[in-house]
Amino acid sequence: MIIAVIIIAVLLIAVLIGLYVLYYKAFYSPYPGEHEIETKPFLDDNNMFDEVIRQAKRLSKIPCQRVYTRSYDRLRLAGRYYHRSDTAPLCICFHGFRGSPLRDFSVMGQFLQNEGYNVLIVEERAHFKSGGHTISYGIRERRDVLSWVEYVNRRFGKDKPIYLFGISMGAATVAMASGLDLPDNVRLICADCPYSSPKDIICHVVRWTVKRSELVWPFIRLSALIFGHLNIRRDITAAEAVKRTKTPVLIIHGADDVFVPPEMSEEIQKANPAMVERHTFPKAVHGVSYFVDPDRYVAIVRDFIKRHA
Repeated sequence: MIIAVIIIAVLLIAVLIGLYVLYYKAFYSPYPGEHEIETKPFLDDNNMFDEVIRQAKRLSKIPCQRVYTRSYDRLRLAGRYYHRSDTAPLCICFHGFRGSPLRDFSVMGQFLQNEGYNVLIVEERAHFKSGGHTISYGIRERRDVLSWVEYVNRRFGKDKPIYLFGISMGAATVAMASGLDLPDNVRLICADCPYSSPKDIICHVVRWTVKRSELVWPFIRLSALIFGHLNIRRDITAAEAVKRTKTPVLIIHGADDVFVPPEMSEEIQKANPAMVERHTFPKAVHGVSYFVDPDRYVAIVRDFIKRHA
């Protein structure tokens, strides 16, 4: 009897350790405040990577105001605010999974300012100066979008036009936020390489090491529930959210993206083609469509803003 109890206890401990490893790999963010620029993006082209870092360093030298707000679950959320004009619209930008706000918006952060917009580049929960340690792939972050919108409205007034921008996980986050009750001054959403759902992107990445990701998924979901108190609901997805959106959504995606396959953003667009516009960039991998064809990228964004601002 005692031996059986010991065996069961050992097995339970082994299972809990295994679940924690899954949680740590998939959801835990262990290094807030570090690697703010030089976290490496998914690039095989060293020259392109060097340019991304060069632009990130340029952005880091532009004067900004450190700003903070509270999330719905009372985490402190941090960001950088770049002021250009009292009368200009305000762009709120959301970076990617374990990414860097300065790196992920190294170019667009500067472009939007040069266009005359005020820019708020936020640090997602569990990243850098924002609180928390669990990354939820947009499930909780989508409500942080609303928290930042409310912050802008409190500070600048509810008539301030707001444009939402996101890349990678940030893109999925703003797409998922499109299904929330966003105020009318949120005029448009621009999402660069969003995934269709948390489950889809996690299972896709797991397949790089385990071909039958559907066998691992229940354990990954359980690990999030136990250690991150995160329930990965099937109905909270970008594809489902855009079905309810009242806000126009622009999707840009690299045709050669292997990290977030372009089929995922195609699924989002097909969920509501009347409200979601999508453009792909040949030969572009994850999150670098601008660097492949900057003139076309800028033209698409400018045109979308012009039509929906």
